[in-house]
Amino acid sequence: MNCLSQLANGIFATEEQLESLKKKKNAKILVISDSHGDATVVGGIFKKFGPKCDAAVFAGDGIYDLISLMEKAVKYNEPKEWLPPVIAFARGNNDPSSASSSFCRKIIVPKRVILETGVRRILITHGNEEGVYYSTEPLEMAAEEENANAVIYGHTHFPAEHMHVIYSMNPGSCSCPRYGSKPGCAVLEVLGRNITSIFYYVDPAGKQEFVPYFPEHYGY
Repeated sequence: MNCLSQLANGIFATEEQLESLKKKKNAKILVISDSHGDATVVGGIFKKFGPKCDAAVFAGDGIYDLISLMEKAVKYNEPKEWLPPVIAFARGNNDPSSASSSFCRKIIVPKRVILETGVRRILITHGNEEGVYYSTEPLEMAAEEENANAVIYGHTHFPAEHMHVIYSMNPGSCSCPRYGSKPGCAVLEVLGRNITSIFYYVDPAGKQEFVPYFPEHYGY
């Protein structure tokens, strides 16, 4: 359960919860991005996967949808149970640099955040400033600058998993897919030194049926 309090690094968690995640050799991280105003879909995804995950990541463009879910968690017990103990997010090109809520007077929305679990140091960024439409090389360079060995990004609205030296993944858009993809999300799994993601389709009709699938994979 999340404390609904923001740390200086922009992550919603306690220092103890962050340290606990860092020490985990095996962890599950819910990853969503680009909801663009569809708070209902965001809520449905958290309801399905949040209670089973150690952390959640929102890769930008729809920060108010996440805040809306947090607002409900303040008022009602059930949504509170959907929120993992650690929640990290990055600012999308359509997101503000800060926002307000009933539970936090000023929420900082950082461009980049680092999340650590086990041997993985994960850079979270939206990807617009790294030119992700054209290549993941700038993402990997940004990760190297942060001493990270994995990257989570969004922006393209297209799911992808890159099996390079620096692992990177994009969950796609949970509400506005592009290039023939379907709305979806993912659960990133860290198992010791291994890292991979399970991708899920989201039913836009609201039935919230989540079907696993394999996105495009890229590697050497």
